[in-house]
Amino acid sequence: MTQKIAIVGAGLAGISAARTLRGEGYDGELVLIGDEPHRPYDRPSLSKSVLAGVEDMPPSLVEPAWLNELKIVFLSDHKVTSLDTASCTLSFEDGSSLKADRLLLATGARARKLSMSGSELQGVHYLRKIEDSLAMRTELKPSMSVAVIGGGLIGCEVASTFRKLEAQVTILEAADELLLRALGRRLGSCCHRELEAQGIHILCETQVARIAGSGKVEAVILENNERIPADLVVVSIGAEPVTELAIAAGLECDRGIVVDAMGQTSAPHIFAAGDAAAWPLRAGGRRSLETYLNAQSEAEVAARAILGRATATLQVPLAWTEMAGHYIQTIGDMDGEGELVLRGDPATGGHLVFRLAGNRVAAAAAVDAARDFATARRLVEMEMPVTAGGLRNTEINLRDLARAKTGA
Repeated sequence: MTQKIAIVGAGLAGISAARTLRGEGYDGELVLIGDEPHRPYDRPSLSKSVLAGVEDMPPSLVEPAWLNELKIVFLSDHKVTSLDTASCTLSFEDGSSLKADRLLLATGARARKLSMSGSELQGVHYLRKIEDSLAMRTELKPSMSVAVIGGGLIGCEVASTFRKLEAQVTILEAADELLLRALGRRLGSCCHRELEAQGIHILCETQVARIAGSGKVEAVILENNERIPADLVVVSIGAEPVTELAIAAGLECDRGIVVDAMGQTSAPHIFAAGDAAAWPLRAGGRRSLETYLNAQSEAEVAARAILGRATATLQVPLAWTEMAGHYIQTIGDMDGEGELVLRGDPATGGHLVFRLAGNRVAAAAAVDAARDFATARRLVEMEMPVTAGGLRNTEINLRDLARAKTGA
């Protein structure tokens, strides 16, 4: 009988798992372990409202009253140093230990670091925690030159926020377009234009050679010797799953903690979810998805698996972002094979883009169309057969189209 469950990681995945365990009726001891000296908080706000100074601190994911009501023991500022998989025992930096019947590893990811000359200069920043956002906000002054290395979601969000604060911003991206992994080429290109219209200078197919400065950053030097002036540099070149604990414990890892479609690791009684987990994908293969919604979904599945109630769930990438005045949501790989179908007019308001593979919706994206995205997501998740004409025709209600395909 499961009498104690411990969750290592107090981010979104950890909180979602705890909430699901209690929601499923688990009434045994539940311990949530975080390595930061804060209550669990909302990380997406770090690149937006917190960085902009709209909020002094990010919103809390839970309040103390909630933790107390659900009888969750929350251990903040507790660093786990080792894991004994045979006995499900965690050892902490302060010398204490904790034994549980089941463990969930939700250790998240860290920002990938640069390894080049000048990367340790004062003024070079990464964004992952509260302290990172506050440090950049404190350092930034109007008209300051900012170089953002990396044109993915975080890089573009940070660039957009800094530009609103009147900084002179340059994005340096190695690929030939922004946001390819997150949004696909079509939406990446649209965001590129919007960010440029906002006054952001963008250089794609650009390789950084080094960061120059004497004690403090002064410029980013490209491989072609072009010098990009910079009083502040933000490095946003992706994330790395935090797997050191799992590797040292002997768990199978491959660019994340390897799990099955229910979050089970290679060791009995130990599960993983969120950014740290390499989860099986519906499109094939497995990887850490590093998105808010997938972390939530995986945590819920893994929590039910701990209780023996899960259904194997292959993940489909889900992402959202706010930048350049738009709210964008995506599901699936927008750059895969198939036909792209536009629904709505980008020039006049919210619209959707679908990727059809054969006669089924393989991926979808919504720009300022949150209400329709819920239905678009359903079309993708259920792999519904549709026609390009039906998707394109705005006189047909999208919900009616989905309902017709399911017979509901």
